[in-house]
Amino acid sequence: MLATDFLKTIYLGDRACKSITIDGWNSLVLIQVDEISRIRSASGQWDYYNDENIVDGLLVFSRVKSIHFDPTGPIPNDYINDLEAEFLPDGNYCFRLSISSGNGENPGTTEIIISIVAQGLHLEDPSVPGVRIEN
Repeated sequence: MLATDFLKTIYLGDRACKSITIDGWNSLVLIQVDEISRIRSASGQWDYYNDENIVDGLLVFSRVKSIHFDPTGPIPNDYINDLEAEFLPDGNYCFRLSISSGNGENPGTTEIIISIVAQGLHLEDPSVPGVRIEN
């Protein structure tokens, strides 16, 4: 399945980024989300479908070529505002995530745009390690 189509099956509204792991040796970026839901309705809407929820689920970006944080500095640690993918002419995707960064010292949040150039994306459920969820 194309990553652009796969993203249409993932619901991250009101969900938060718990951690980001960069695995340079294996060219992976893992983003842990407090809960990932799936979209399975014909309408393309979440419709509060919870049968396939993944608690502490992982967005796994594979064969990563690059990662960029804008702005640099704040740590993404709050709501995931958006996730989109663009297919690139070289066969990779540019995944863009908007994740908020909350700082307990200052009111409000900072939006961090994370751009990841990678060949693929899948989900993983930490209760079933190593099993790729790709559809």
